[in-house]
Amino acid sequence: MAKLGIALDLGTSGFRGHAIDLDQGGVILSTAVTTRHPLPGANVIDHLHFALEVSIEGAHAVMVQAANQVIDHLKIDKNDVVRLAICGNPIQLSLFQGIEFRDLAYAGKRKLESLGVVAPKRDAQLLKAKEISGLDLPEDADVLIPPAVRHEIGADALAMMIQTGMLEKDETAIVTDYGTNAEMALLHKGIVYTGSTAAG
Repeated sequence: MAKLGIALDLGTSGFRGHAIDLDQGGVILSTAVTTRHPLPGANVIDHLHFALEVSIEGAHAVMVQAANQVIDHLKIDKNDVVRLAICGNPIQLSLFQGIEFRDLAYAGKRKLESLGVVAPKRDAQLLKAKEISGLDLPEDADVLIPPAVRHEIGADALAMMIQTGMLEKDETAIVTDYGTNAEMALLHKGIVYTGSTAAG
């Protein structure tokens, strides 16, 4: 039995999945991409609005159903999947996990307190597939959730900083990711400054 992994990017403009042969040193076997994001709207703010209007359960169900469809299009035996690595901004990851997200939707401590919102920790997590409601993978498959840098800067931006090598630079460096959620990181004198905005 082959050991397979799946890398799944929950991008704000669409999902991208890769089936990976873990026995062959990470060879990519297949790729599947959606043509748009499964939640309605043109940007991450629209996705938040949808989740607020419909419910976290409704938004989560749509996200997981789309993830399952991407996985199905990878044309692999899902019984061989031992690991799923997820990447995305904090909003996408929260909706996929089905956890509290309103701390990302509202500004102001008083507003959050009036709603009874307690922000979850968005540290790196290792879950089992059975802990993600509706996920169609073997129950004991590992699901790796990467950490958010800050509540508005997620694992996708962190991956961009690492992959480009900017963190090893001595000179001032900048990386940007423009999608329906635009993120930027500026390295200057050893300090990384980050920001993001809905880009549409």
